[in-house]
Amino acid sequence: MALVATLGVVCLAYGQYMTINYDLDKNYFNEGQPLPPEKPLMFTGLVPQGVDIIEISILPAKAKGDKDRLYLASWKDFDNKANTNYSLAVNYRLKASNQYDFRLDFFQEIDPAVQKQLTEQIIDQVTAYLDANIQVKGKSVSISRNEKKMVADLEEIITTALRDYRNQNDLGFSSLSGTVRQKLANLEAIAFGKLSKDSTAQMEQAQRQNVVTEKIIDLKNVIRIEVSELMSTPWSKLSISRFVDDYETEQKKGTFSLSLGYGGVYLDGKLDNLSYGSSPYAGLAFPLSNSTIAPKFLRNSSVVMGVFFNDFEDQNGNTVSGMIFDKPVYLGLDYKLFEFIRFNVGAVALEKSSAISGSDIVNKETFIRPFVGLSARIDLSVGLGK
Repeated sequence: MALVATLGVVCLAYGQYMTINYDLDKNYFNEGQPLPPEKPLMFTGLVPQGVDIIEISILPAKAKGDKDRLYLASWKDFDNKANTNYSLAVNYRLKASNQYDFRLDFFQEIDPAVQKQLTEQIIDQVTAYLDANIQVKGKSVSISRNEKKMVADLEEIITTALRDYRNQNDLGFSSLSGTVRQKLANLEAIAFGKLSKDSTAQMEQAQRQNVVTEKIIDLKNVIRIEVSELMSTPWSKLSISRFVDDYETEQKKGTFSLSLGYGGVYLDGKLDNLSYGSSPYAGLAFPLSNSTIAPKFLRNSSVVMGVFFNDFEDQNGNTVSGMIFDKPVYLGLDYKLFEFIRFNVGAVALEKSSAISGSDIVNKETFIRPFVGLSARIDLSVGLGK
């Protein structure tokens, strides 16, 4: 029973994902159908022969590169079982009625001999850079760049060399150690001081040059050790890369609601002599967002508009109605308090009719007043285009 329960939980968790099958040959998803929005996705497909790492990058349409990337997911064949299929969970929720770019990269583990050659190439590039930028010239030490710039250049050399490679254990290169930075800083400090020109200091000069030479050799050895350590675990090289351009997500139905409520309208006066009217009202509500990934306030709020059923009467007995349909018309916002109850606040367009004393003429005055109320809603939906 415990096993059955465990399997049930696993199946339930897996069932929360929408399965997306990627066809490598045709380079599209789910036979060309739009992708489901606002749900966690499970990308599946065939593993090309020899591939042990797969990456899926999600980018906005017309992206200019990885700097615009929205999400990166990675699948690894940790057990070296030569899997024929992969399942890769992507917990980035796509927006409805939108377009995205996708890049799928497939990496194949490289031979140890090739990996050793790559390691030596990186070390050679770093050594060549140091030789070109740190030199002992006669009576001085010359460094063409400061310590921070040199560290940045060295890290860029290593990063560029490994751009098309991935490590099974996620031990990719991030930065050089503090030891390398300190040794470069020491060399920089020496470079700012000229060696003595006094003939009696020639021995000191020779000793200082030897010290600098030893420091340069020591720096190279430290970097060699760090690169070798970085490359001591298996690496894989990019073998296949596919780009899916401007792929669409499903369009989401537009929604609106019928709103029925009861509210009060401030008409005139101060707190100690307040004049107000109350009435049932009905109208339409249009959500600020129907996306499940929008901020909570937007998900729970709507623009509301409609009419009050009854006219009002001010403290002088004058009839207060509306400018349109002869009924008070309102416009405002609602916010969900409970599952079916919403708080409403907004403004009402009113028109007051008052008779001029001793005349048959009726004076009409138009004005705007605030209102508050509570309402219930009946949600409806309609298919809308982009």
